[in-house]
Amino acid sequence: MVAIPIVRSSNEAIRDLPPHLSSPTAVFTGATQGIGLATLRQLATHTVTPTCYIVGRSEAKAKEIIDELKEVNGKGTYIFVKGEVALLESVDEVCGKIKGSIGKGKGIDVLFMSQGYLTLEGRKETREGLDTLLSLRYYSRLRFVQNLLPLLTLAPNPHVVSVLAGGQEGKIYEDDLELKHNYGFLACANHGTTMTTLAFEHLAKENPRVAFVHVHPGYVETNILQSGFPWPITALYTYILKPLMSFLAVPLPECGDRQLFHATSDRYPPLSSSSPGSGVPIPSDLSIAEGSNGTTGTGFYIVGQTSEVASSGTGKLLSKYREQGLPEKVWRHTVEIFEKVRGQ
Repeated sequence: MVAIPIVRSSNEAIRDLPPHLSSPTAVFTGATQGIGLATLRQLATHTVTPTCYIVGRSEAKAKEIIDELKEVNGKGTYIFVKGEVALLESVDEVCGKIKGSIGKGKGIDVLFMSQGYLTLEGRKETREGLDTLLSLRYYSRLRFVQNLLPLLTLAPNPHVVSVLAGGQEGKIYEDDLELKHNYGFLACANHGTTMTTLAFEHLAKENPRVAFVHVHPGYVETNILQSGFPWPITALYTYILKPLMSFLAVPLPECGDRQLFHATSDRYPPLSSSSPGSGVPIPSDLSIAEGSNGTTGTGFYIVGQTSEVASSGTGKLLSKYREQGLPEKVWRHTVEIFEKVRGQ
């Protein structure tokens, strides 16, 4: 566990550090509400002149957010990029706009992804033939990573953060990774989570100058459980369960604090770097985190709600998957899906 005062002290130090930290370029997907928005607020608060690309569907909602961010930090640049990120075509268009906007030779310091929702509906395909929920949780996020890796590698301390359910990996259908034939609520959750971990582990090896973090934020007070369910379940959660569970919930601002910490602290460094020690320095009583395979500083970290390493509970399962070559298999499958849907 990393105590919240340590997290906040780290974030407060960002303003006095080099430009890649104090004036970062960041891309946020899923940041028009919930954890993504909370993290975006913290980044605006603790940096000097950030440039933030905010990807979403609603221009009206984005305008409200940008107006708020300008009040928090008027020196920042906040750019809304409209897109339906469940579609890989839209992801490609968004990434093209971001690449065209960023100055030549300049990199992306943070790619932060938290898009998605919960639902009890069955498989519901997009016009590209992918399940909408699995696309939001996995395929679209990995497409953002693939598209933006060239710019991420230009930054001194780049971090890719995916907020989902790191540490909750489970069974996956190796011969049906797309879940065409074995779809269900738990299967979709397991595939999104487990495939993210396996793909990130592979990508961290292939891209040692980029750090990858898969976060399970715990129970956070957002509205994610108030949509996508039949009204009796929504009412039960809103009026009975949510009040009873509120004392267990992680406050949204605290969760945002922690995500900024995950994206900037030297506790979660890339495997190698052109500028070693280029994250926010960690105190002497805190060490570099163990990677997903139990080795310190591997460049891929599975992190829980209190910023602790959260991979121990699924360590045996992940070891088994490594022995079976699943990190590479999952990434090959992902690239094949991209080629099938996008032709590239």
